[in-house]
Amino acid sequence: MNSDSPHPANRCHFCAATSYHHLIARDPAGVMRPTTTLVCDGCGRQFEDKDAWRSGTGVAGTSPEAGKP
Repeated sequence: MNSDSPHPANRCHFCAATSYHHLIARDPAGVMRPTTTLVCDGCGRQFEDKDAWRSGTGVAGTSPEAGKP
């Protein structure tokens, strides 16, 4: 990594936040569970995986149900 870089490599492509969390949604039984979708802690955009979070590609348009890949 270039030490002169103004942003860390692990950051949101859109807002430069350095953290995210898994989206929590209800499964078919109504139980709240984490999904595979990531939500940026800075801008709230949803991403399919951490590589999409870093690059800005693969923004998830809808909230998937828990337990579904």
